[in-house]
Amino acid sequence: MQPSPPAGPYGGEHMRPGPPAVHHSRKPLRWLWVFPAFSMGLLAVVPLIAIATKSRTRQAWTWAGGLGASWLVGFMLVAADDSDGLGSDIGLTLYFAAWIGSVVYALVMGGKVAGPAQVSYVPVAAPLPSYDPNAAAVALVQAERAKREEARALARRDPAMARDLRIGRPDLPRQYDDGGLVDVNSAPAEVLQQSLGLTADQATGVVESRQQLSRFEHPEDLMTLAGLEPAAFDSVKDRIILL
Repeated sequence: MQPSPPAGPYGGEHMRPGPPAVHHSRKPLRWLWVFPAFSMGLLAVVPLIAIATKSRTRQAWTWAGGLGASWLVGFMLVAADDSDGLGSDIGLTLYFAAWIGSVVYALVMGGKVAGPAQVSYVPVAAPLPSYDPNAAAVALVQAERAKREEARALARRDPAMARDLRIGRPDLPRQYDDGGLVDVNSAPAEVLQQSLGLTADQATGVVESRQQLSRFEHPEDLMTLAGLEPAAFDSVKDRIILL
């Protein structure tokens, strides 16, 4: 059976998140007109200074200086002169001119000037290496070998636990993964055929010898006592266990 692509270093099922990409964006200052419009002209100089600071052009500073001076002179004349005096009338004219001019200027120039940079981070998916079936097959065999060695070590330390975990008995319900071990001291002939690849005669010979001997003491007993050919023994010795 062809092994499925693992999700590890050989897998291609997922995309590994890479470092985020940094994007800088600037939005136009179209909203600056609200300062003079909703402050009755008291904040008329705010868009003038903001646009001049961001654009850094002589024309912008000239407009800021002219409208700002008109706003300041008008404000001072209105505050200093009588309400019915000529100075007050001139001051109101200058003030309203600066107020309306500031709103119009902000509407026209605000859309042409970019505001502060806004930094956004966009996750970038780094593609994993393409799936290599050969490497995956090698990794699978190595993993099964490691599981078998772990199961054998457990059986040497605690044979009773190994039996409770049903190590070497793939025909019985169990949860422990022993990497494909087969206990030749207890497994039936069908399991010896299916899991070890023995022929029916070879599996029957092993079971009959086991019944006569009660149990095998050493893996080599399969050759010396059960009559298993050396070639067949070499093909199964990595997957047998004696409990």
